[in-house]
Amino acid sequence: MQAPSHLVTRTARIAHADSHSFDLAVIGGGIHGVCLAAMAAKAGLSVVLLERHDYAHATSSRSSKMAHGGLRYLEMCDFQQVFEGIKAREELFDACPNFVTPEHFLIPVQRSDWWFRLKLGVGLHLYDLMVRNSERKHRWISRNKLGYTSFHSGREDLQGCFRYTDGLMKDARLVFALLTAAERYGVCALNYAHVEQLERLADTKISLTWRDALSTNRHKLSAKLAINCAGPWAPEIQEQGTDRALYGVKFSRGSHLVFSVPWRDPSLFLPLAEKGRYYFVWPHPAGTLVGTTEREVSELELDPLPGRDEVDEILNRLKKDLPASGLTRETLRYGFAGIRTLPLRDSKKGVSQLSRKHQWRLERGVLTLLGGKYTTFAWTASEGLKDALTYLGLESTKVPDVLHEIPSALSPKQATDICAELAQRFNYHGAGVSRAVDRLGRLVMDYVDRPAAWQEIAHGVLRLEAIHAVEVEHAQTIEDVIRRRLELEPTPSHGVEALEAIKEILSAQVSQHELQAQERAWRTHIETLMQRLQVTGS
Repeated sequence: MQAPSHLVTRTARIAHADSHSFDLAVIGGGIHGVCLAAMAAKAGLSVVLLERHDYAHATSSRSSKMAHGGLRYLEMCDFQQVFEGIKAREELFDACPNFVTPEHFLIPVQRSDWWFRLKLGVGLHLYDLMVRNSERKHRWISRNKLGYTSFHSGREDLQGCFRYTDGLMKDARLVFALLTAAERYGVCALNYAHVEQLERLADTKISLTWRDALSTNRHKLSAKLAINCAGPWAPEIQEQGTDRALYGVKFSRGSHLVFSVPWRDPSLFLPLAEKGRYYFVWPHPAGTLVGTTEREVSELELDPLPGRDEVDEILNRLKKDLPASGLTRETLRYGFAGIRTLPLRDSKKGVSQLSRKHQWRLERGVLTLLGGKYTTFAWTASEGLKDALTYLGLESTKVPDVLHEIPSALSPKQATDICAELAQRFNYHGAGVSRAVDRLGRLVMDYVDRPAAWQEIAHGVLRLEAIHAVEVEHAQTIEDVIRRRLELEPTPSHGVEALEAIKEILSAQVSQHELQAQERAWRTHIETLMQRLQVTGS
């Protein structure tokens, strides 16, 4: 499986899109669009993938970083979604263990709340039905056997805790891993390609007009079917004249905070006062991650930030629930927000009570995805591809597996072997090497003949990660590299320490004037975020 050599540069990909007609035009470069494009190309279809901004720009890099069955959906009696989530989570553990790893969670139960304990125990037994590994099944831990420091588990108001297993996930990294796979199957992928108009042609094809956001040039291409995976913006992308009211959705903003204090205990699943609402506390490479809030929003922001009221909500809950944890405004260093898309099934329900179950809708040559959970992305993409194959009059019974062929996925043993090989053969070793192998797998071997690539540029990040971001993963801007490829935004310098190296690598394709503007924009973004969090120093 090798990347088509004629599609290596952006110019070549644009020329290819201009000169070819495709079976599928996938709109949206988040996890669902990238996965579906990879599956379709492996099934033998010609596919172009168009992303309005950068891949994983929105929700797919702003998730809760969890692969989970959705324990709280049991309260809504949404058993199908829970079982699908657990099954999908287990598949991710198996297929890409360096991107999705098991994690123990504790759910504290108050001394007086026997009904909650009974109800939760039944739910966790159901949760375990799809779990093969006995180590991942839940157990009850009484208060006198709890001994954690960050979580004040010895307090008198507790009966004890349930311990169960879900997953922690590198969300953006999984998108780029699948993007690499998609391109190797032959997908023509373009970021900063804003689809402006869809038009149904007389021969039943769809014509797409898209604007290159980097040059402002407009282009046209045609496809037999457009697949709309644009997330919150999906209702906006329809053929002219289509009634957008058919695509009713609500939007919910979820905000998370990152604290500099490391979290060394099992993760926490903590109930809120509202029915069906919980928040989580779990480890993060930069310290401790806490979230999420839930706010219904009526207008979409391209780069949403946590609201000040959401920051205060999380801090107040931590002060009440975890007073000894050190998770306070003084240790708050970073925050992010993402938008969830919720298909309307009952307009009277609030966003916290709406089902997360996705919908596929086919209308006049456009197949649109509304909603969707990150954990079940492969199942969702598989459903969409089956609908597309049926529309095209092709066999749709079997959809190719792409999860087990991700080029950068690897097991812990494989990672150890690669690190040993790099140390023995090339004298490359250290924390930066381990990090690069964990994120890029055996793809790091492409850089063994470039000694400068193995130099650290910031916080244990090797230069090769930034080179790979630009040369392989289509990074076009400083933000693309810092925020989504290297994920340096939550670090103490917010990626500023790596700026000079990143600008040098980008200079082959971006002018110095534009790089200076991008650097100013990044510094302004960080200042605005810190003001929103009311953090005076980092």
